[in-house]
Amino acid sequence: MDSKGEKVFADKLEANDNVILFTKLKKSGFVIDTPYGNYSPDWTVVCRKEGLESGAVGIYFIVETKSGKLGKDLTEVEVNKIRCGELHFKAVSELDKFNWVNSYEDFKTKFGVKDSI
Repeated sequence: MDSKGEKVFADKLEANDNVILFTKLKKSGFVIDTPYGNYSPDWTVVCRKEGLESGAVGIYFIVETKSGKLGKDLTEVEVNKIRCGELHFKAVSELDKFNWVNSYEDFKTKFGVKDSI
């Protein structure tokens, strides 16, 4: 992991009964080409459909962690790469969800994931 924040995030994913599988993506292993340089999201997370607050069909999440940062703290390049990631995954499938988070709690809120079924 790239930071203490990512370790905390991974530990909390591991403890969530709704998370079936997650993996830290290797830098340059999965790359989205953007006008701002190559961009590699941090995580893939697969959750049980029943573990989502909305009962949504989508269970596959791509997550960018910016531990402890607020939107105003992101650099212009980070904001633009994240936006390119959003557009990329929207074009791939409406079932895949992408967003950036600053904590595990932010992940649960933005993706609507419960701690347990």
